[in-house]
Amino acid sequence: MRTLTNLKADRLEGLLSKFELQMPVEHAVLFLSDPSVDETVPEDTSASAVTATGDCICFWVQSDVDGPSDVTVSDQPCDRGGIECFTGELLTPQRIVTLSTSRGFAYLNVPVRDESTEVRIWMSDAAQPEWAWVKLPIGI
Repeated sequence: MRTLTNLKADRLEGLLSKFELQMPVEHAVLFLSDPSVDETVPEDTSASAVTATGDCICFWVQSDVDGPSDVTVSDQPCDRGGIECFTGELLTPQRIVTLSTSRGFAYLNVPVRDESTEVRIWMSDAAQPEWAWVKLPIGI
């Protein structure tokens, strides 16, 4: 049986606070958005490691030909070092952030606290990241 995603969630005081995913990403790009919004994808997603509009954040990850991408989504700052590549706000009217592929496959839906969500992204390397860490205020 082929597993597309290995998912591990750590618990802190009974609340889900960290998701660690390893998954193949065909086009080496992932998106963060609220699934209820008809998001506006950044015009040139290759302009930098992270590009964004008010309702969609696009970030580069390792291509599936180089192995699975390692992505952490947490309410804590990155503890792996790396480079902070992005800090900004994401429109989240339904208070959900979805991590999805360029084909629209949703790897993860995370509840957030507000209708506008602060997002921070770190990467191992801005040119060819082996991993990415996404911090957002996870809420239930």
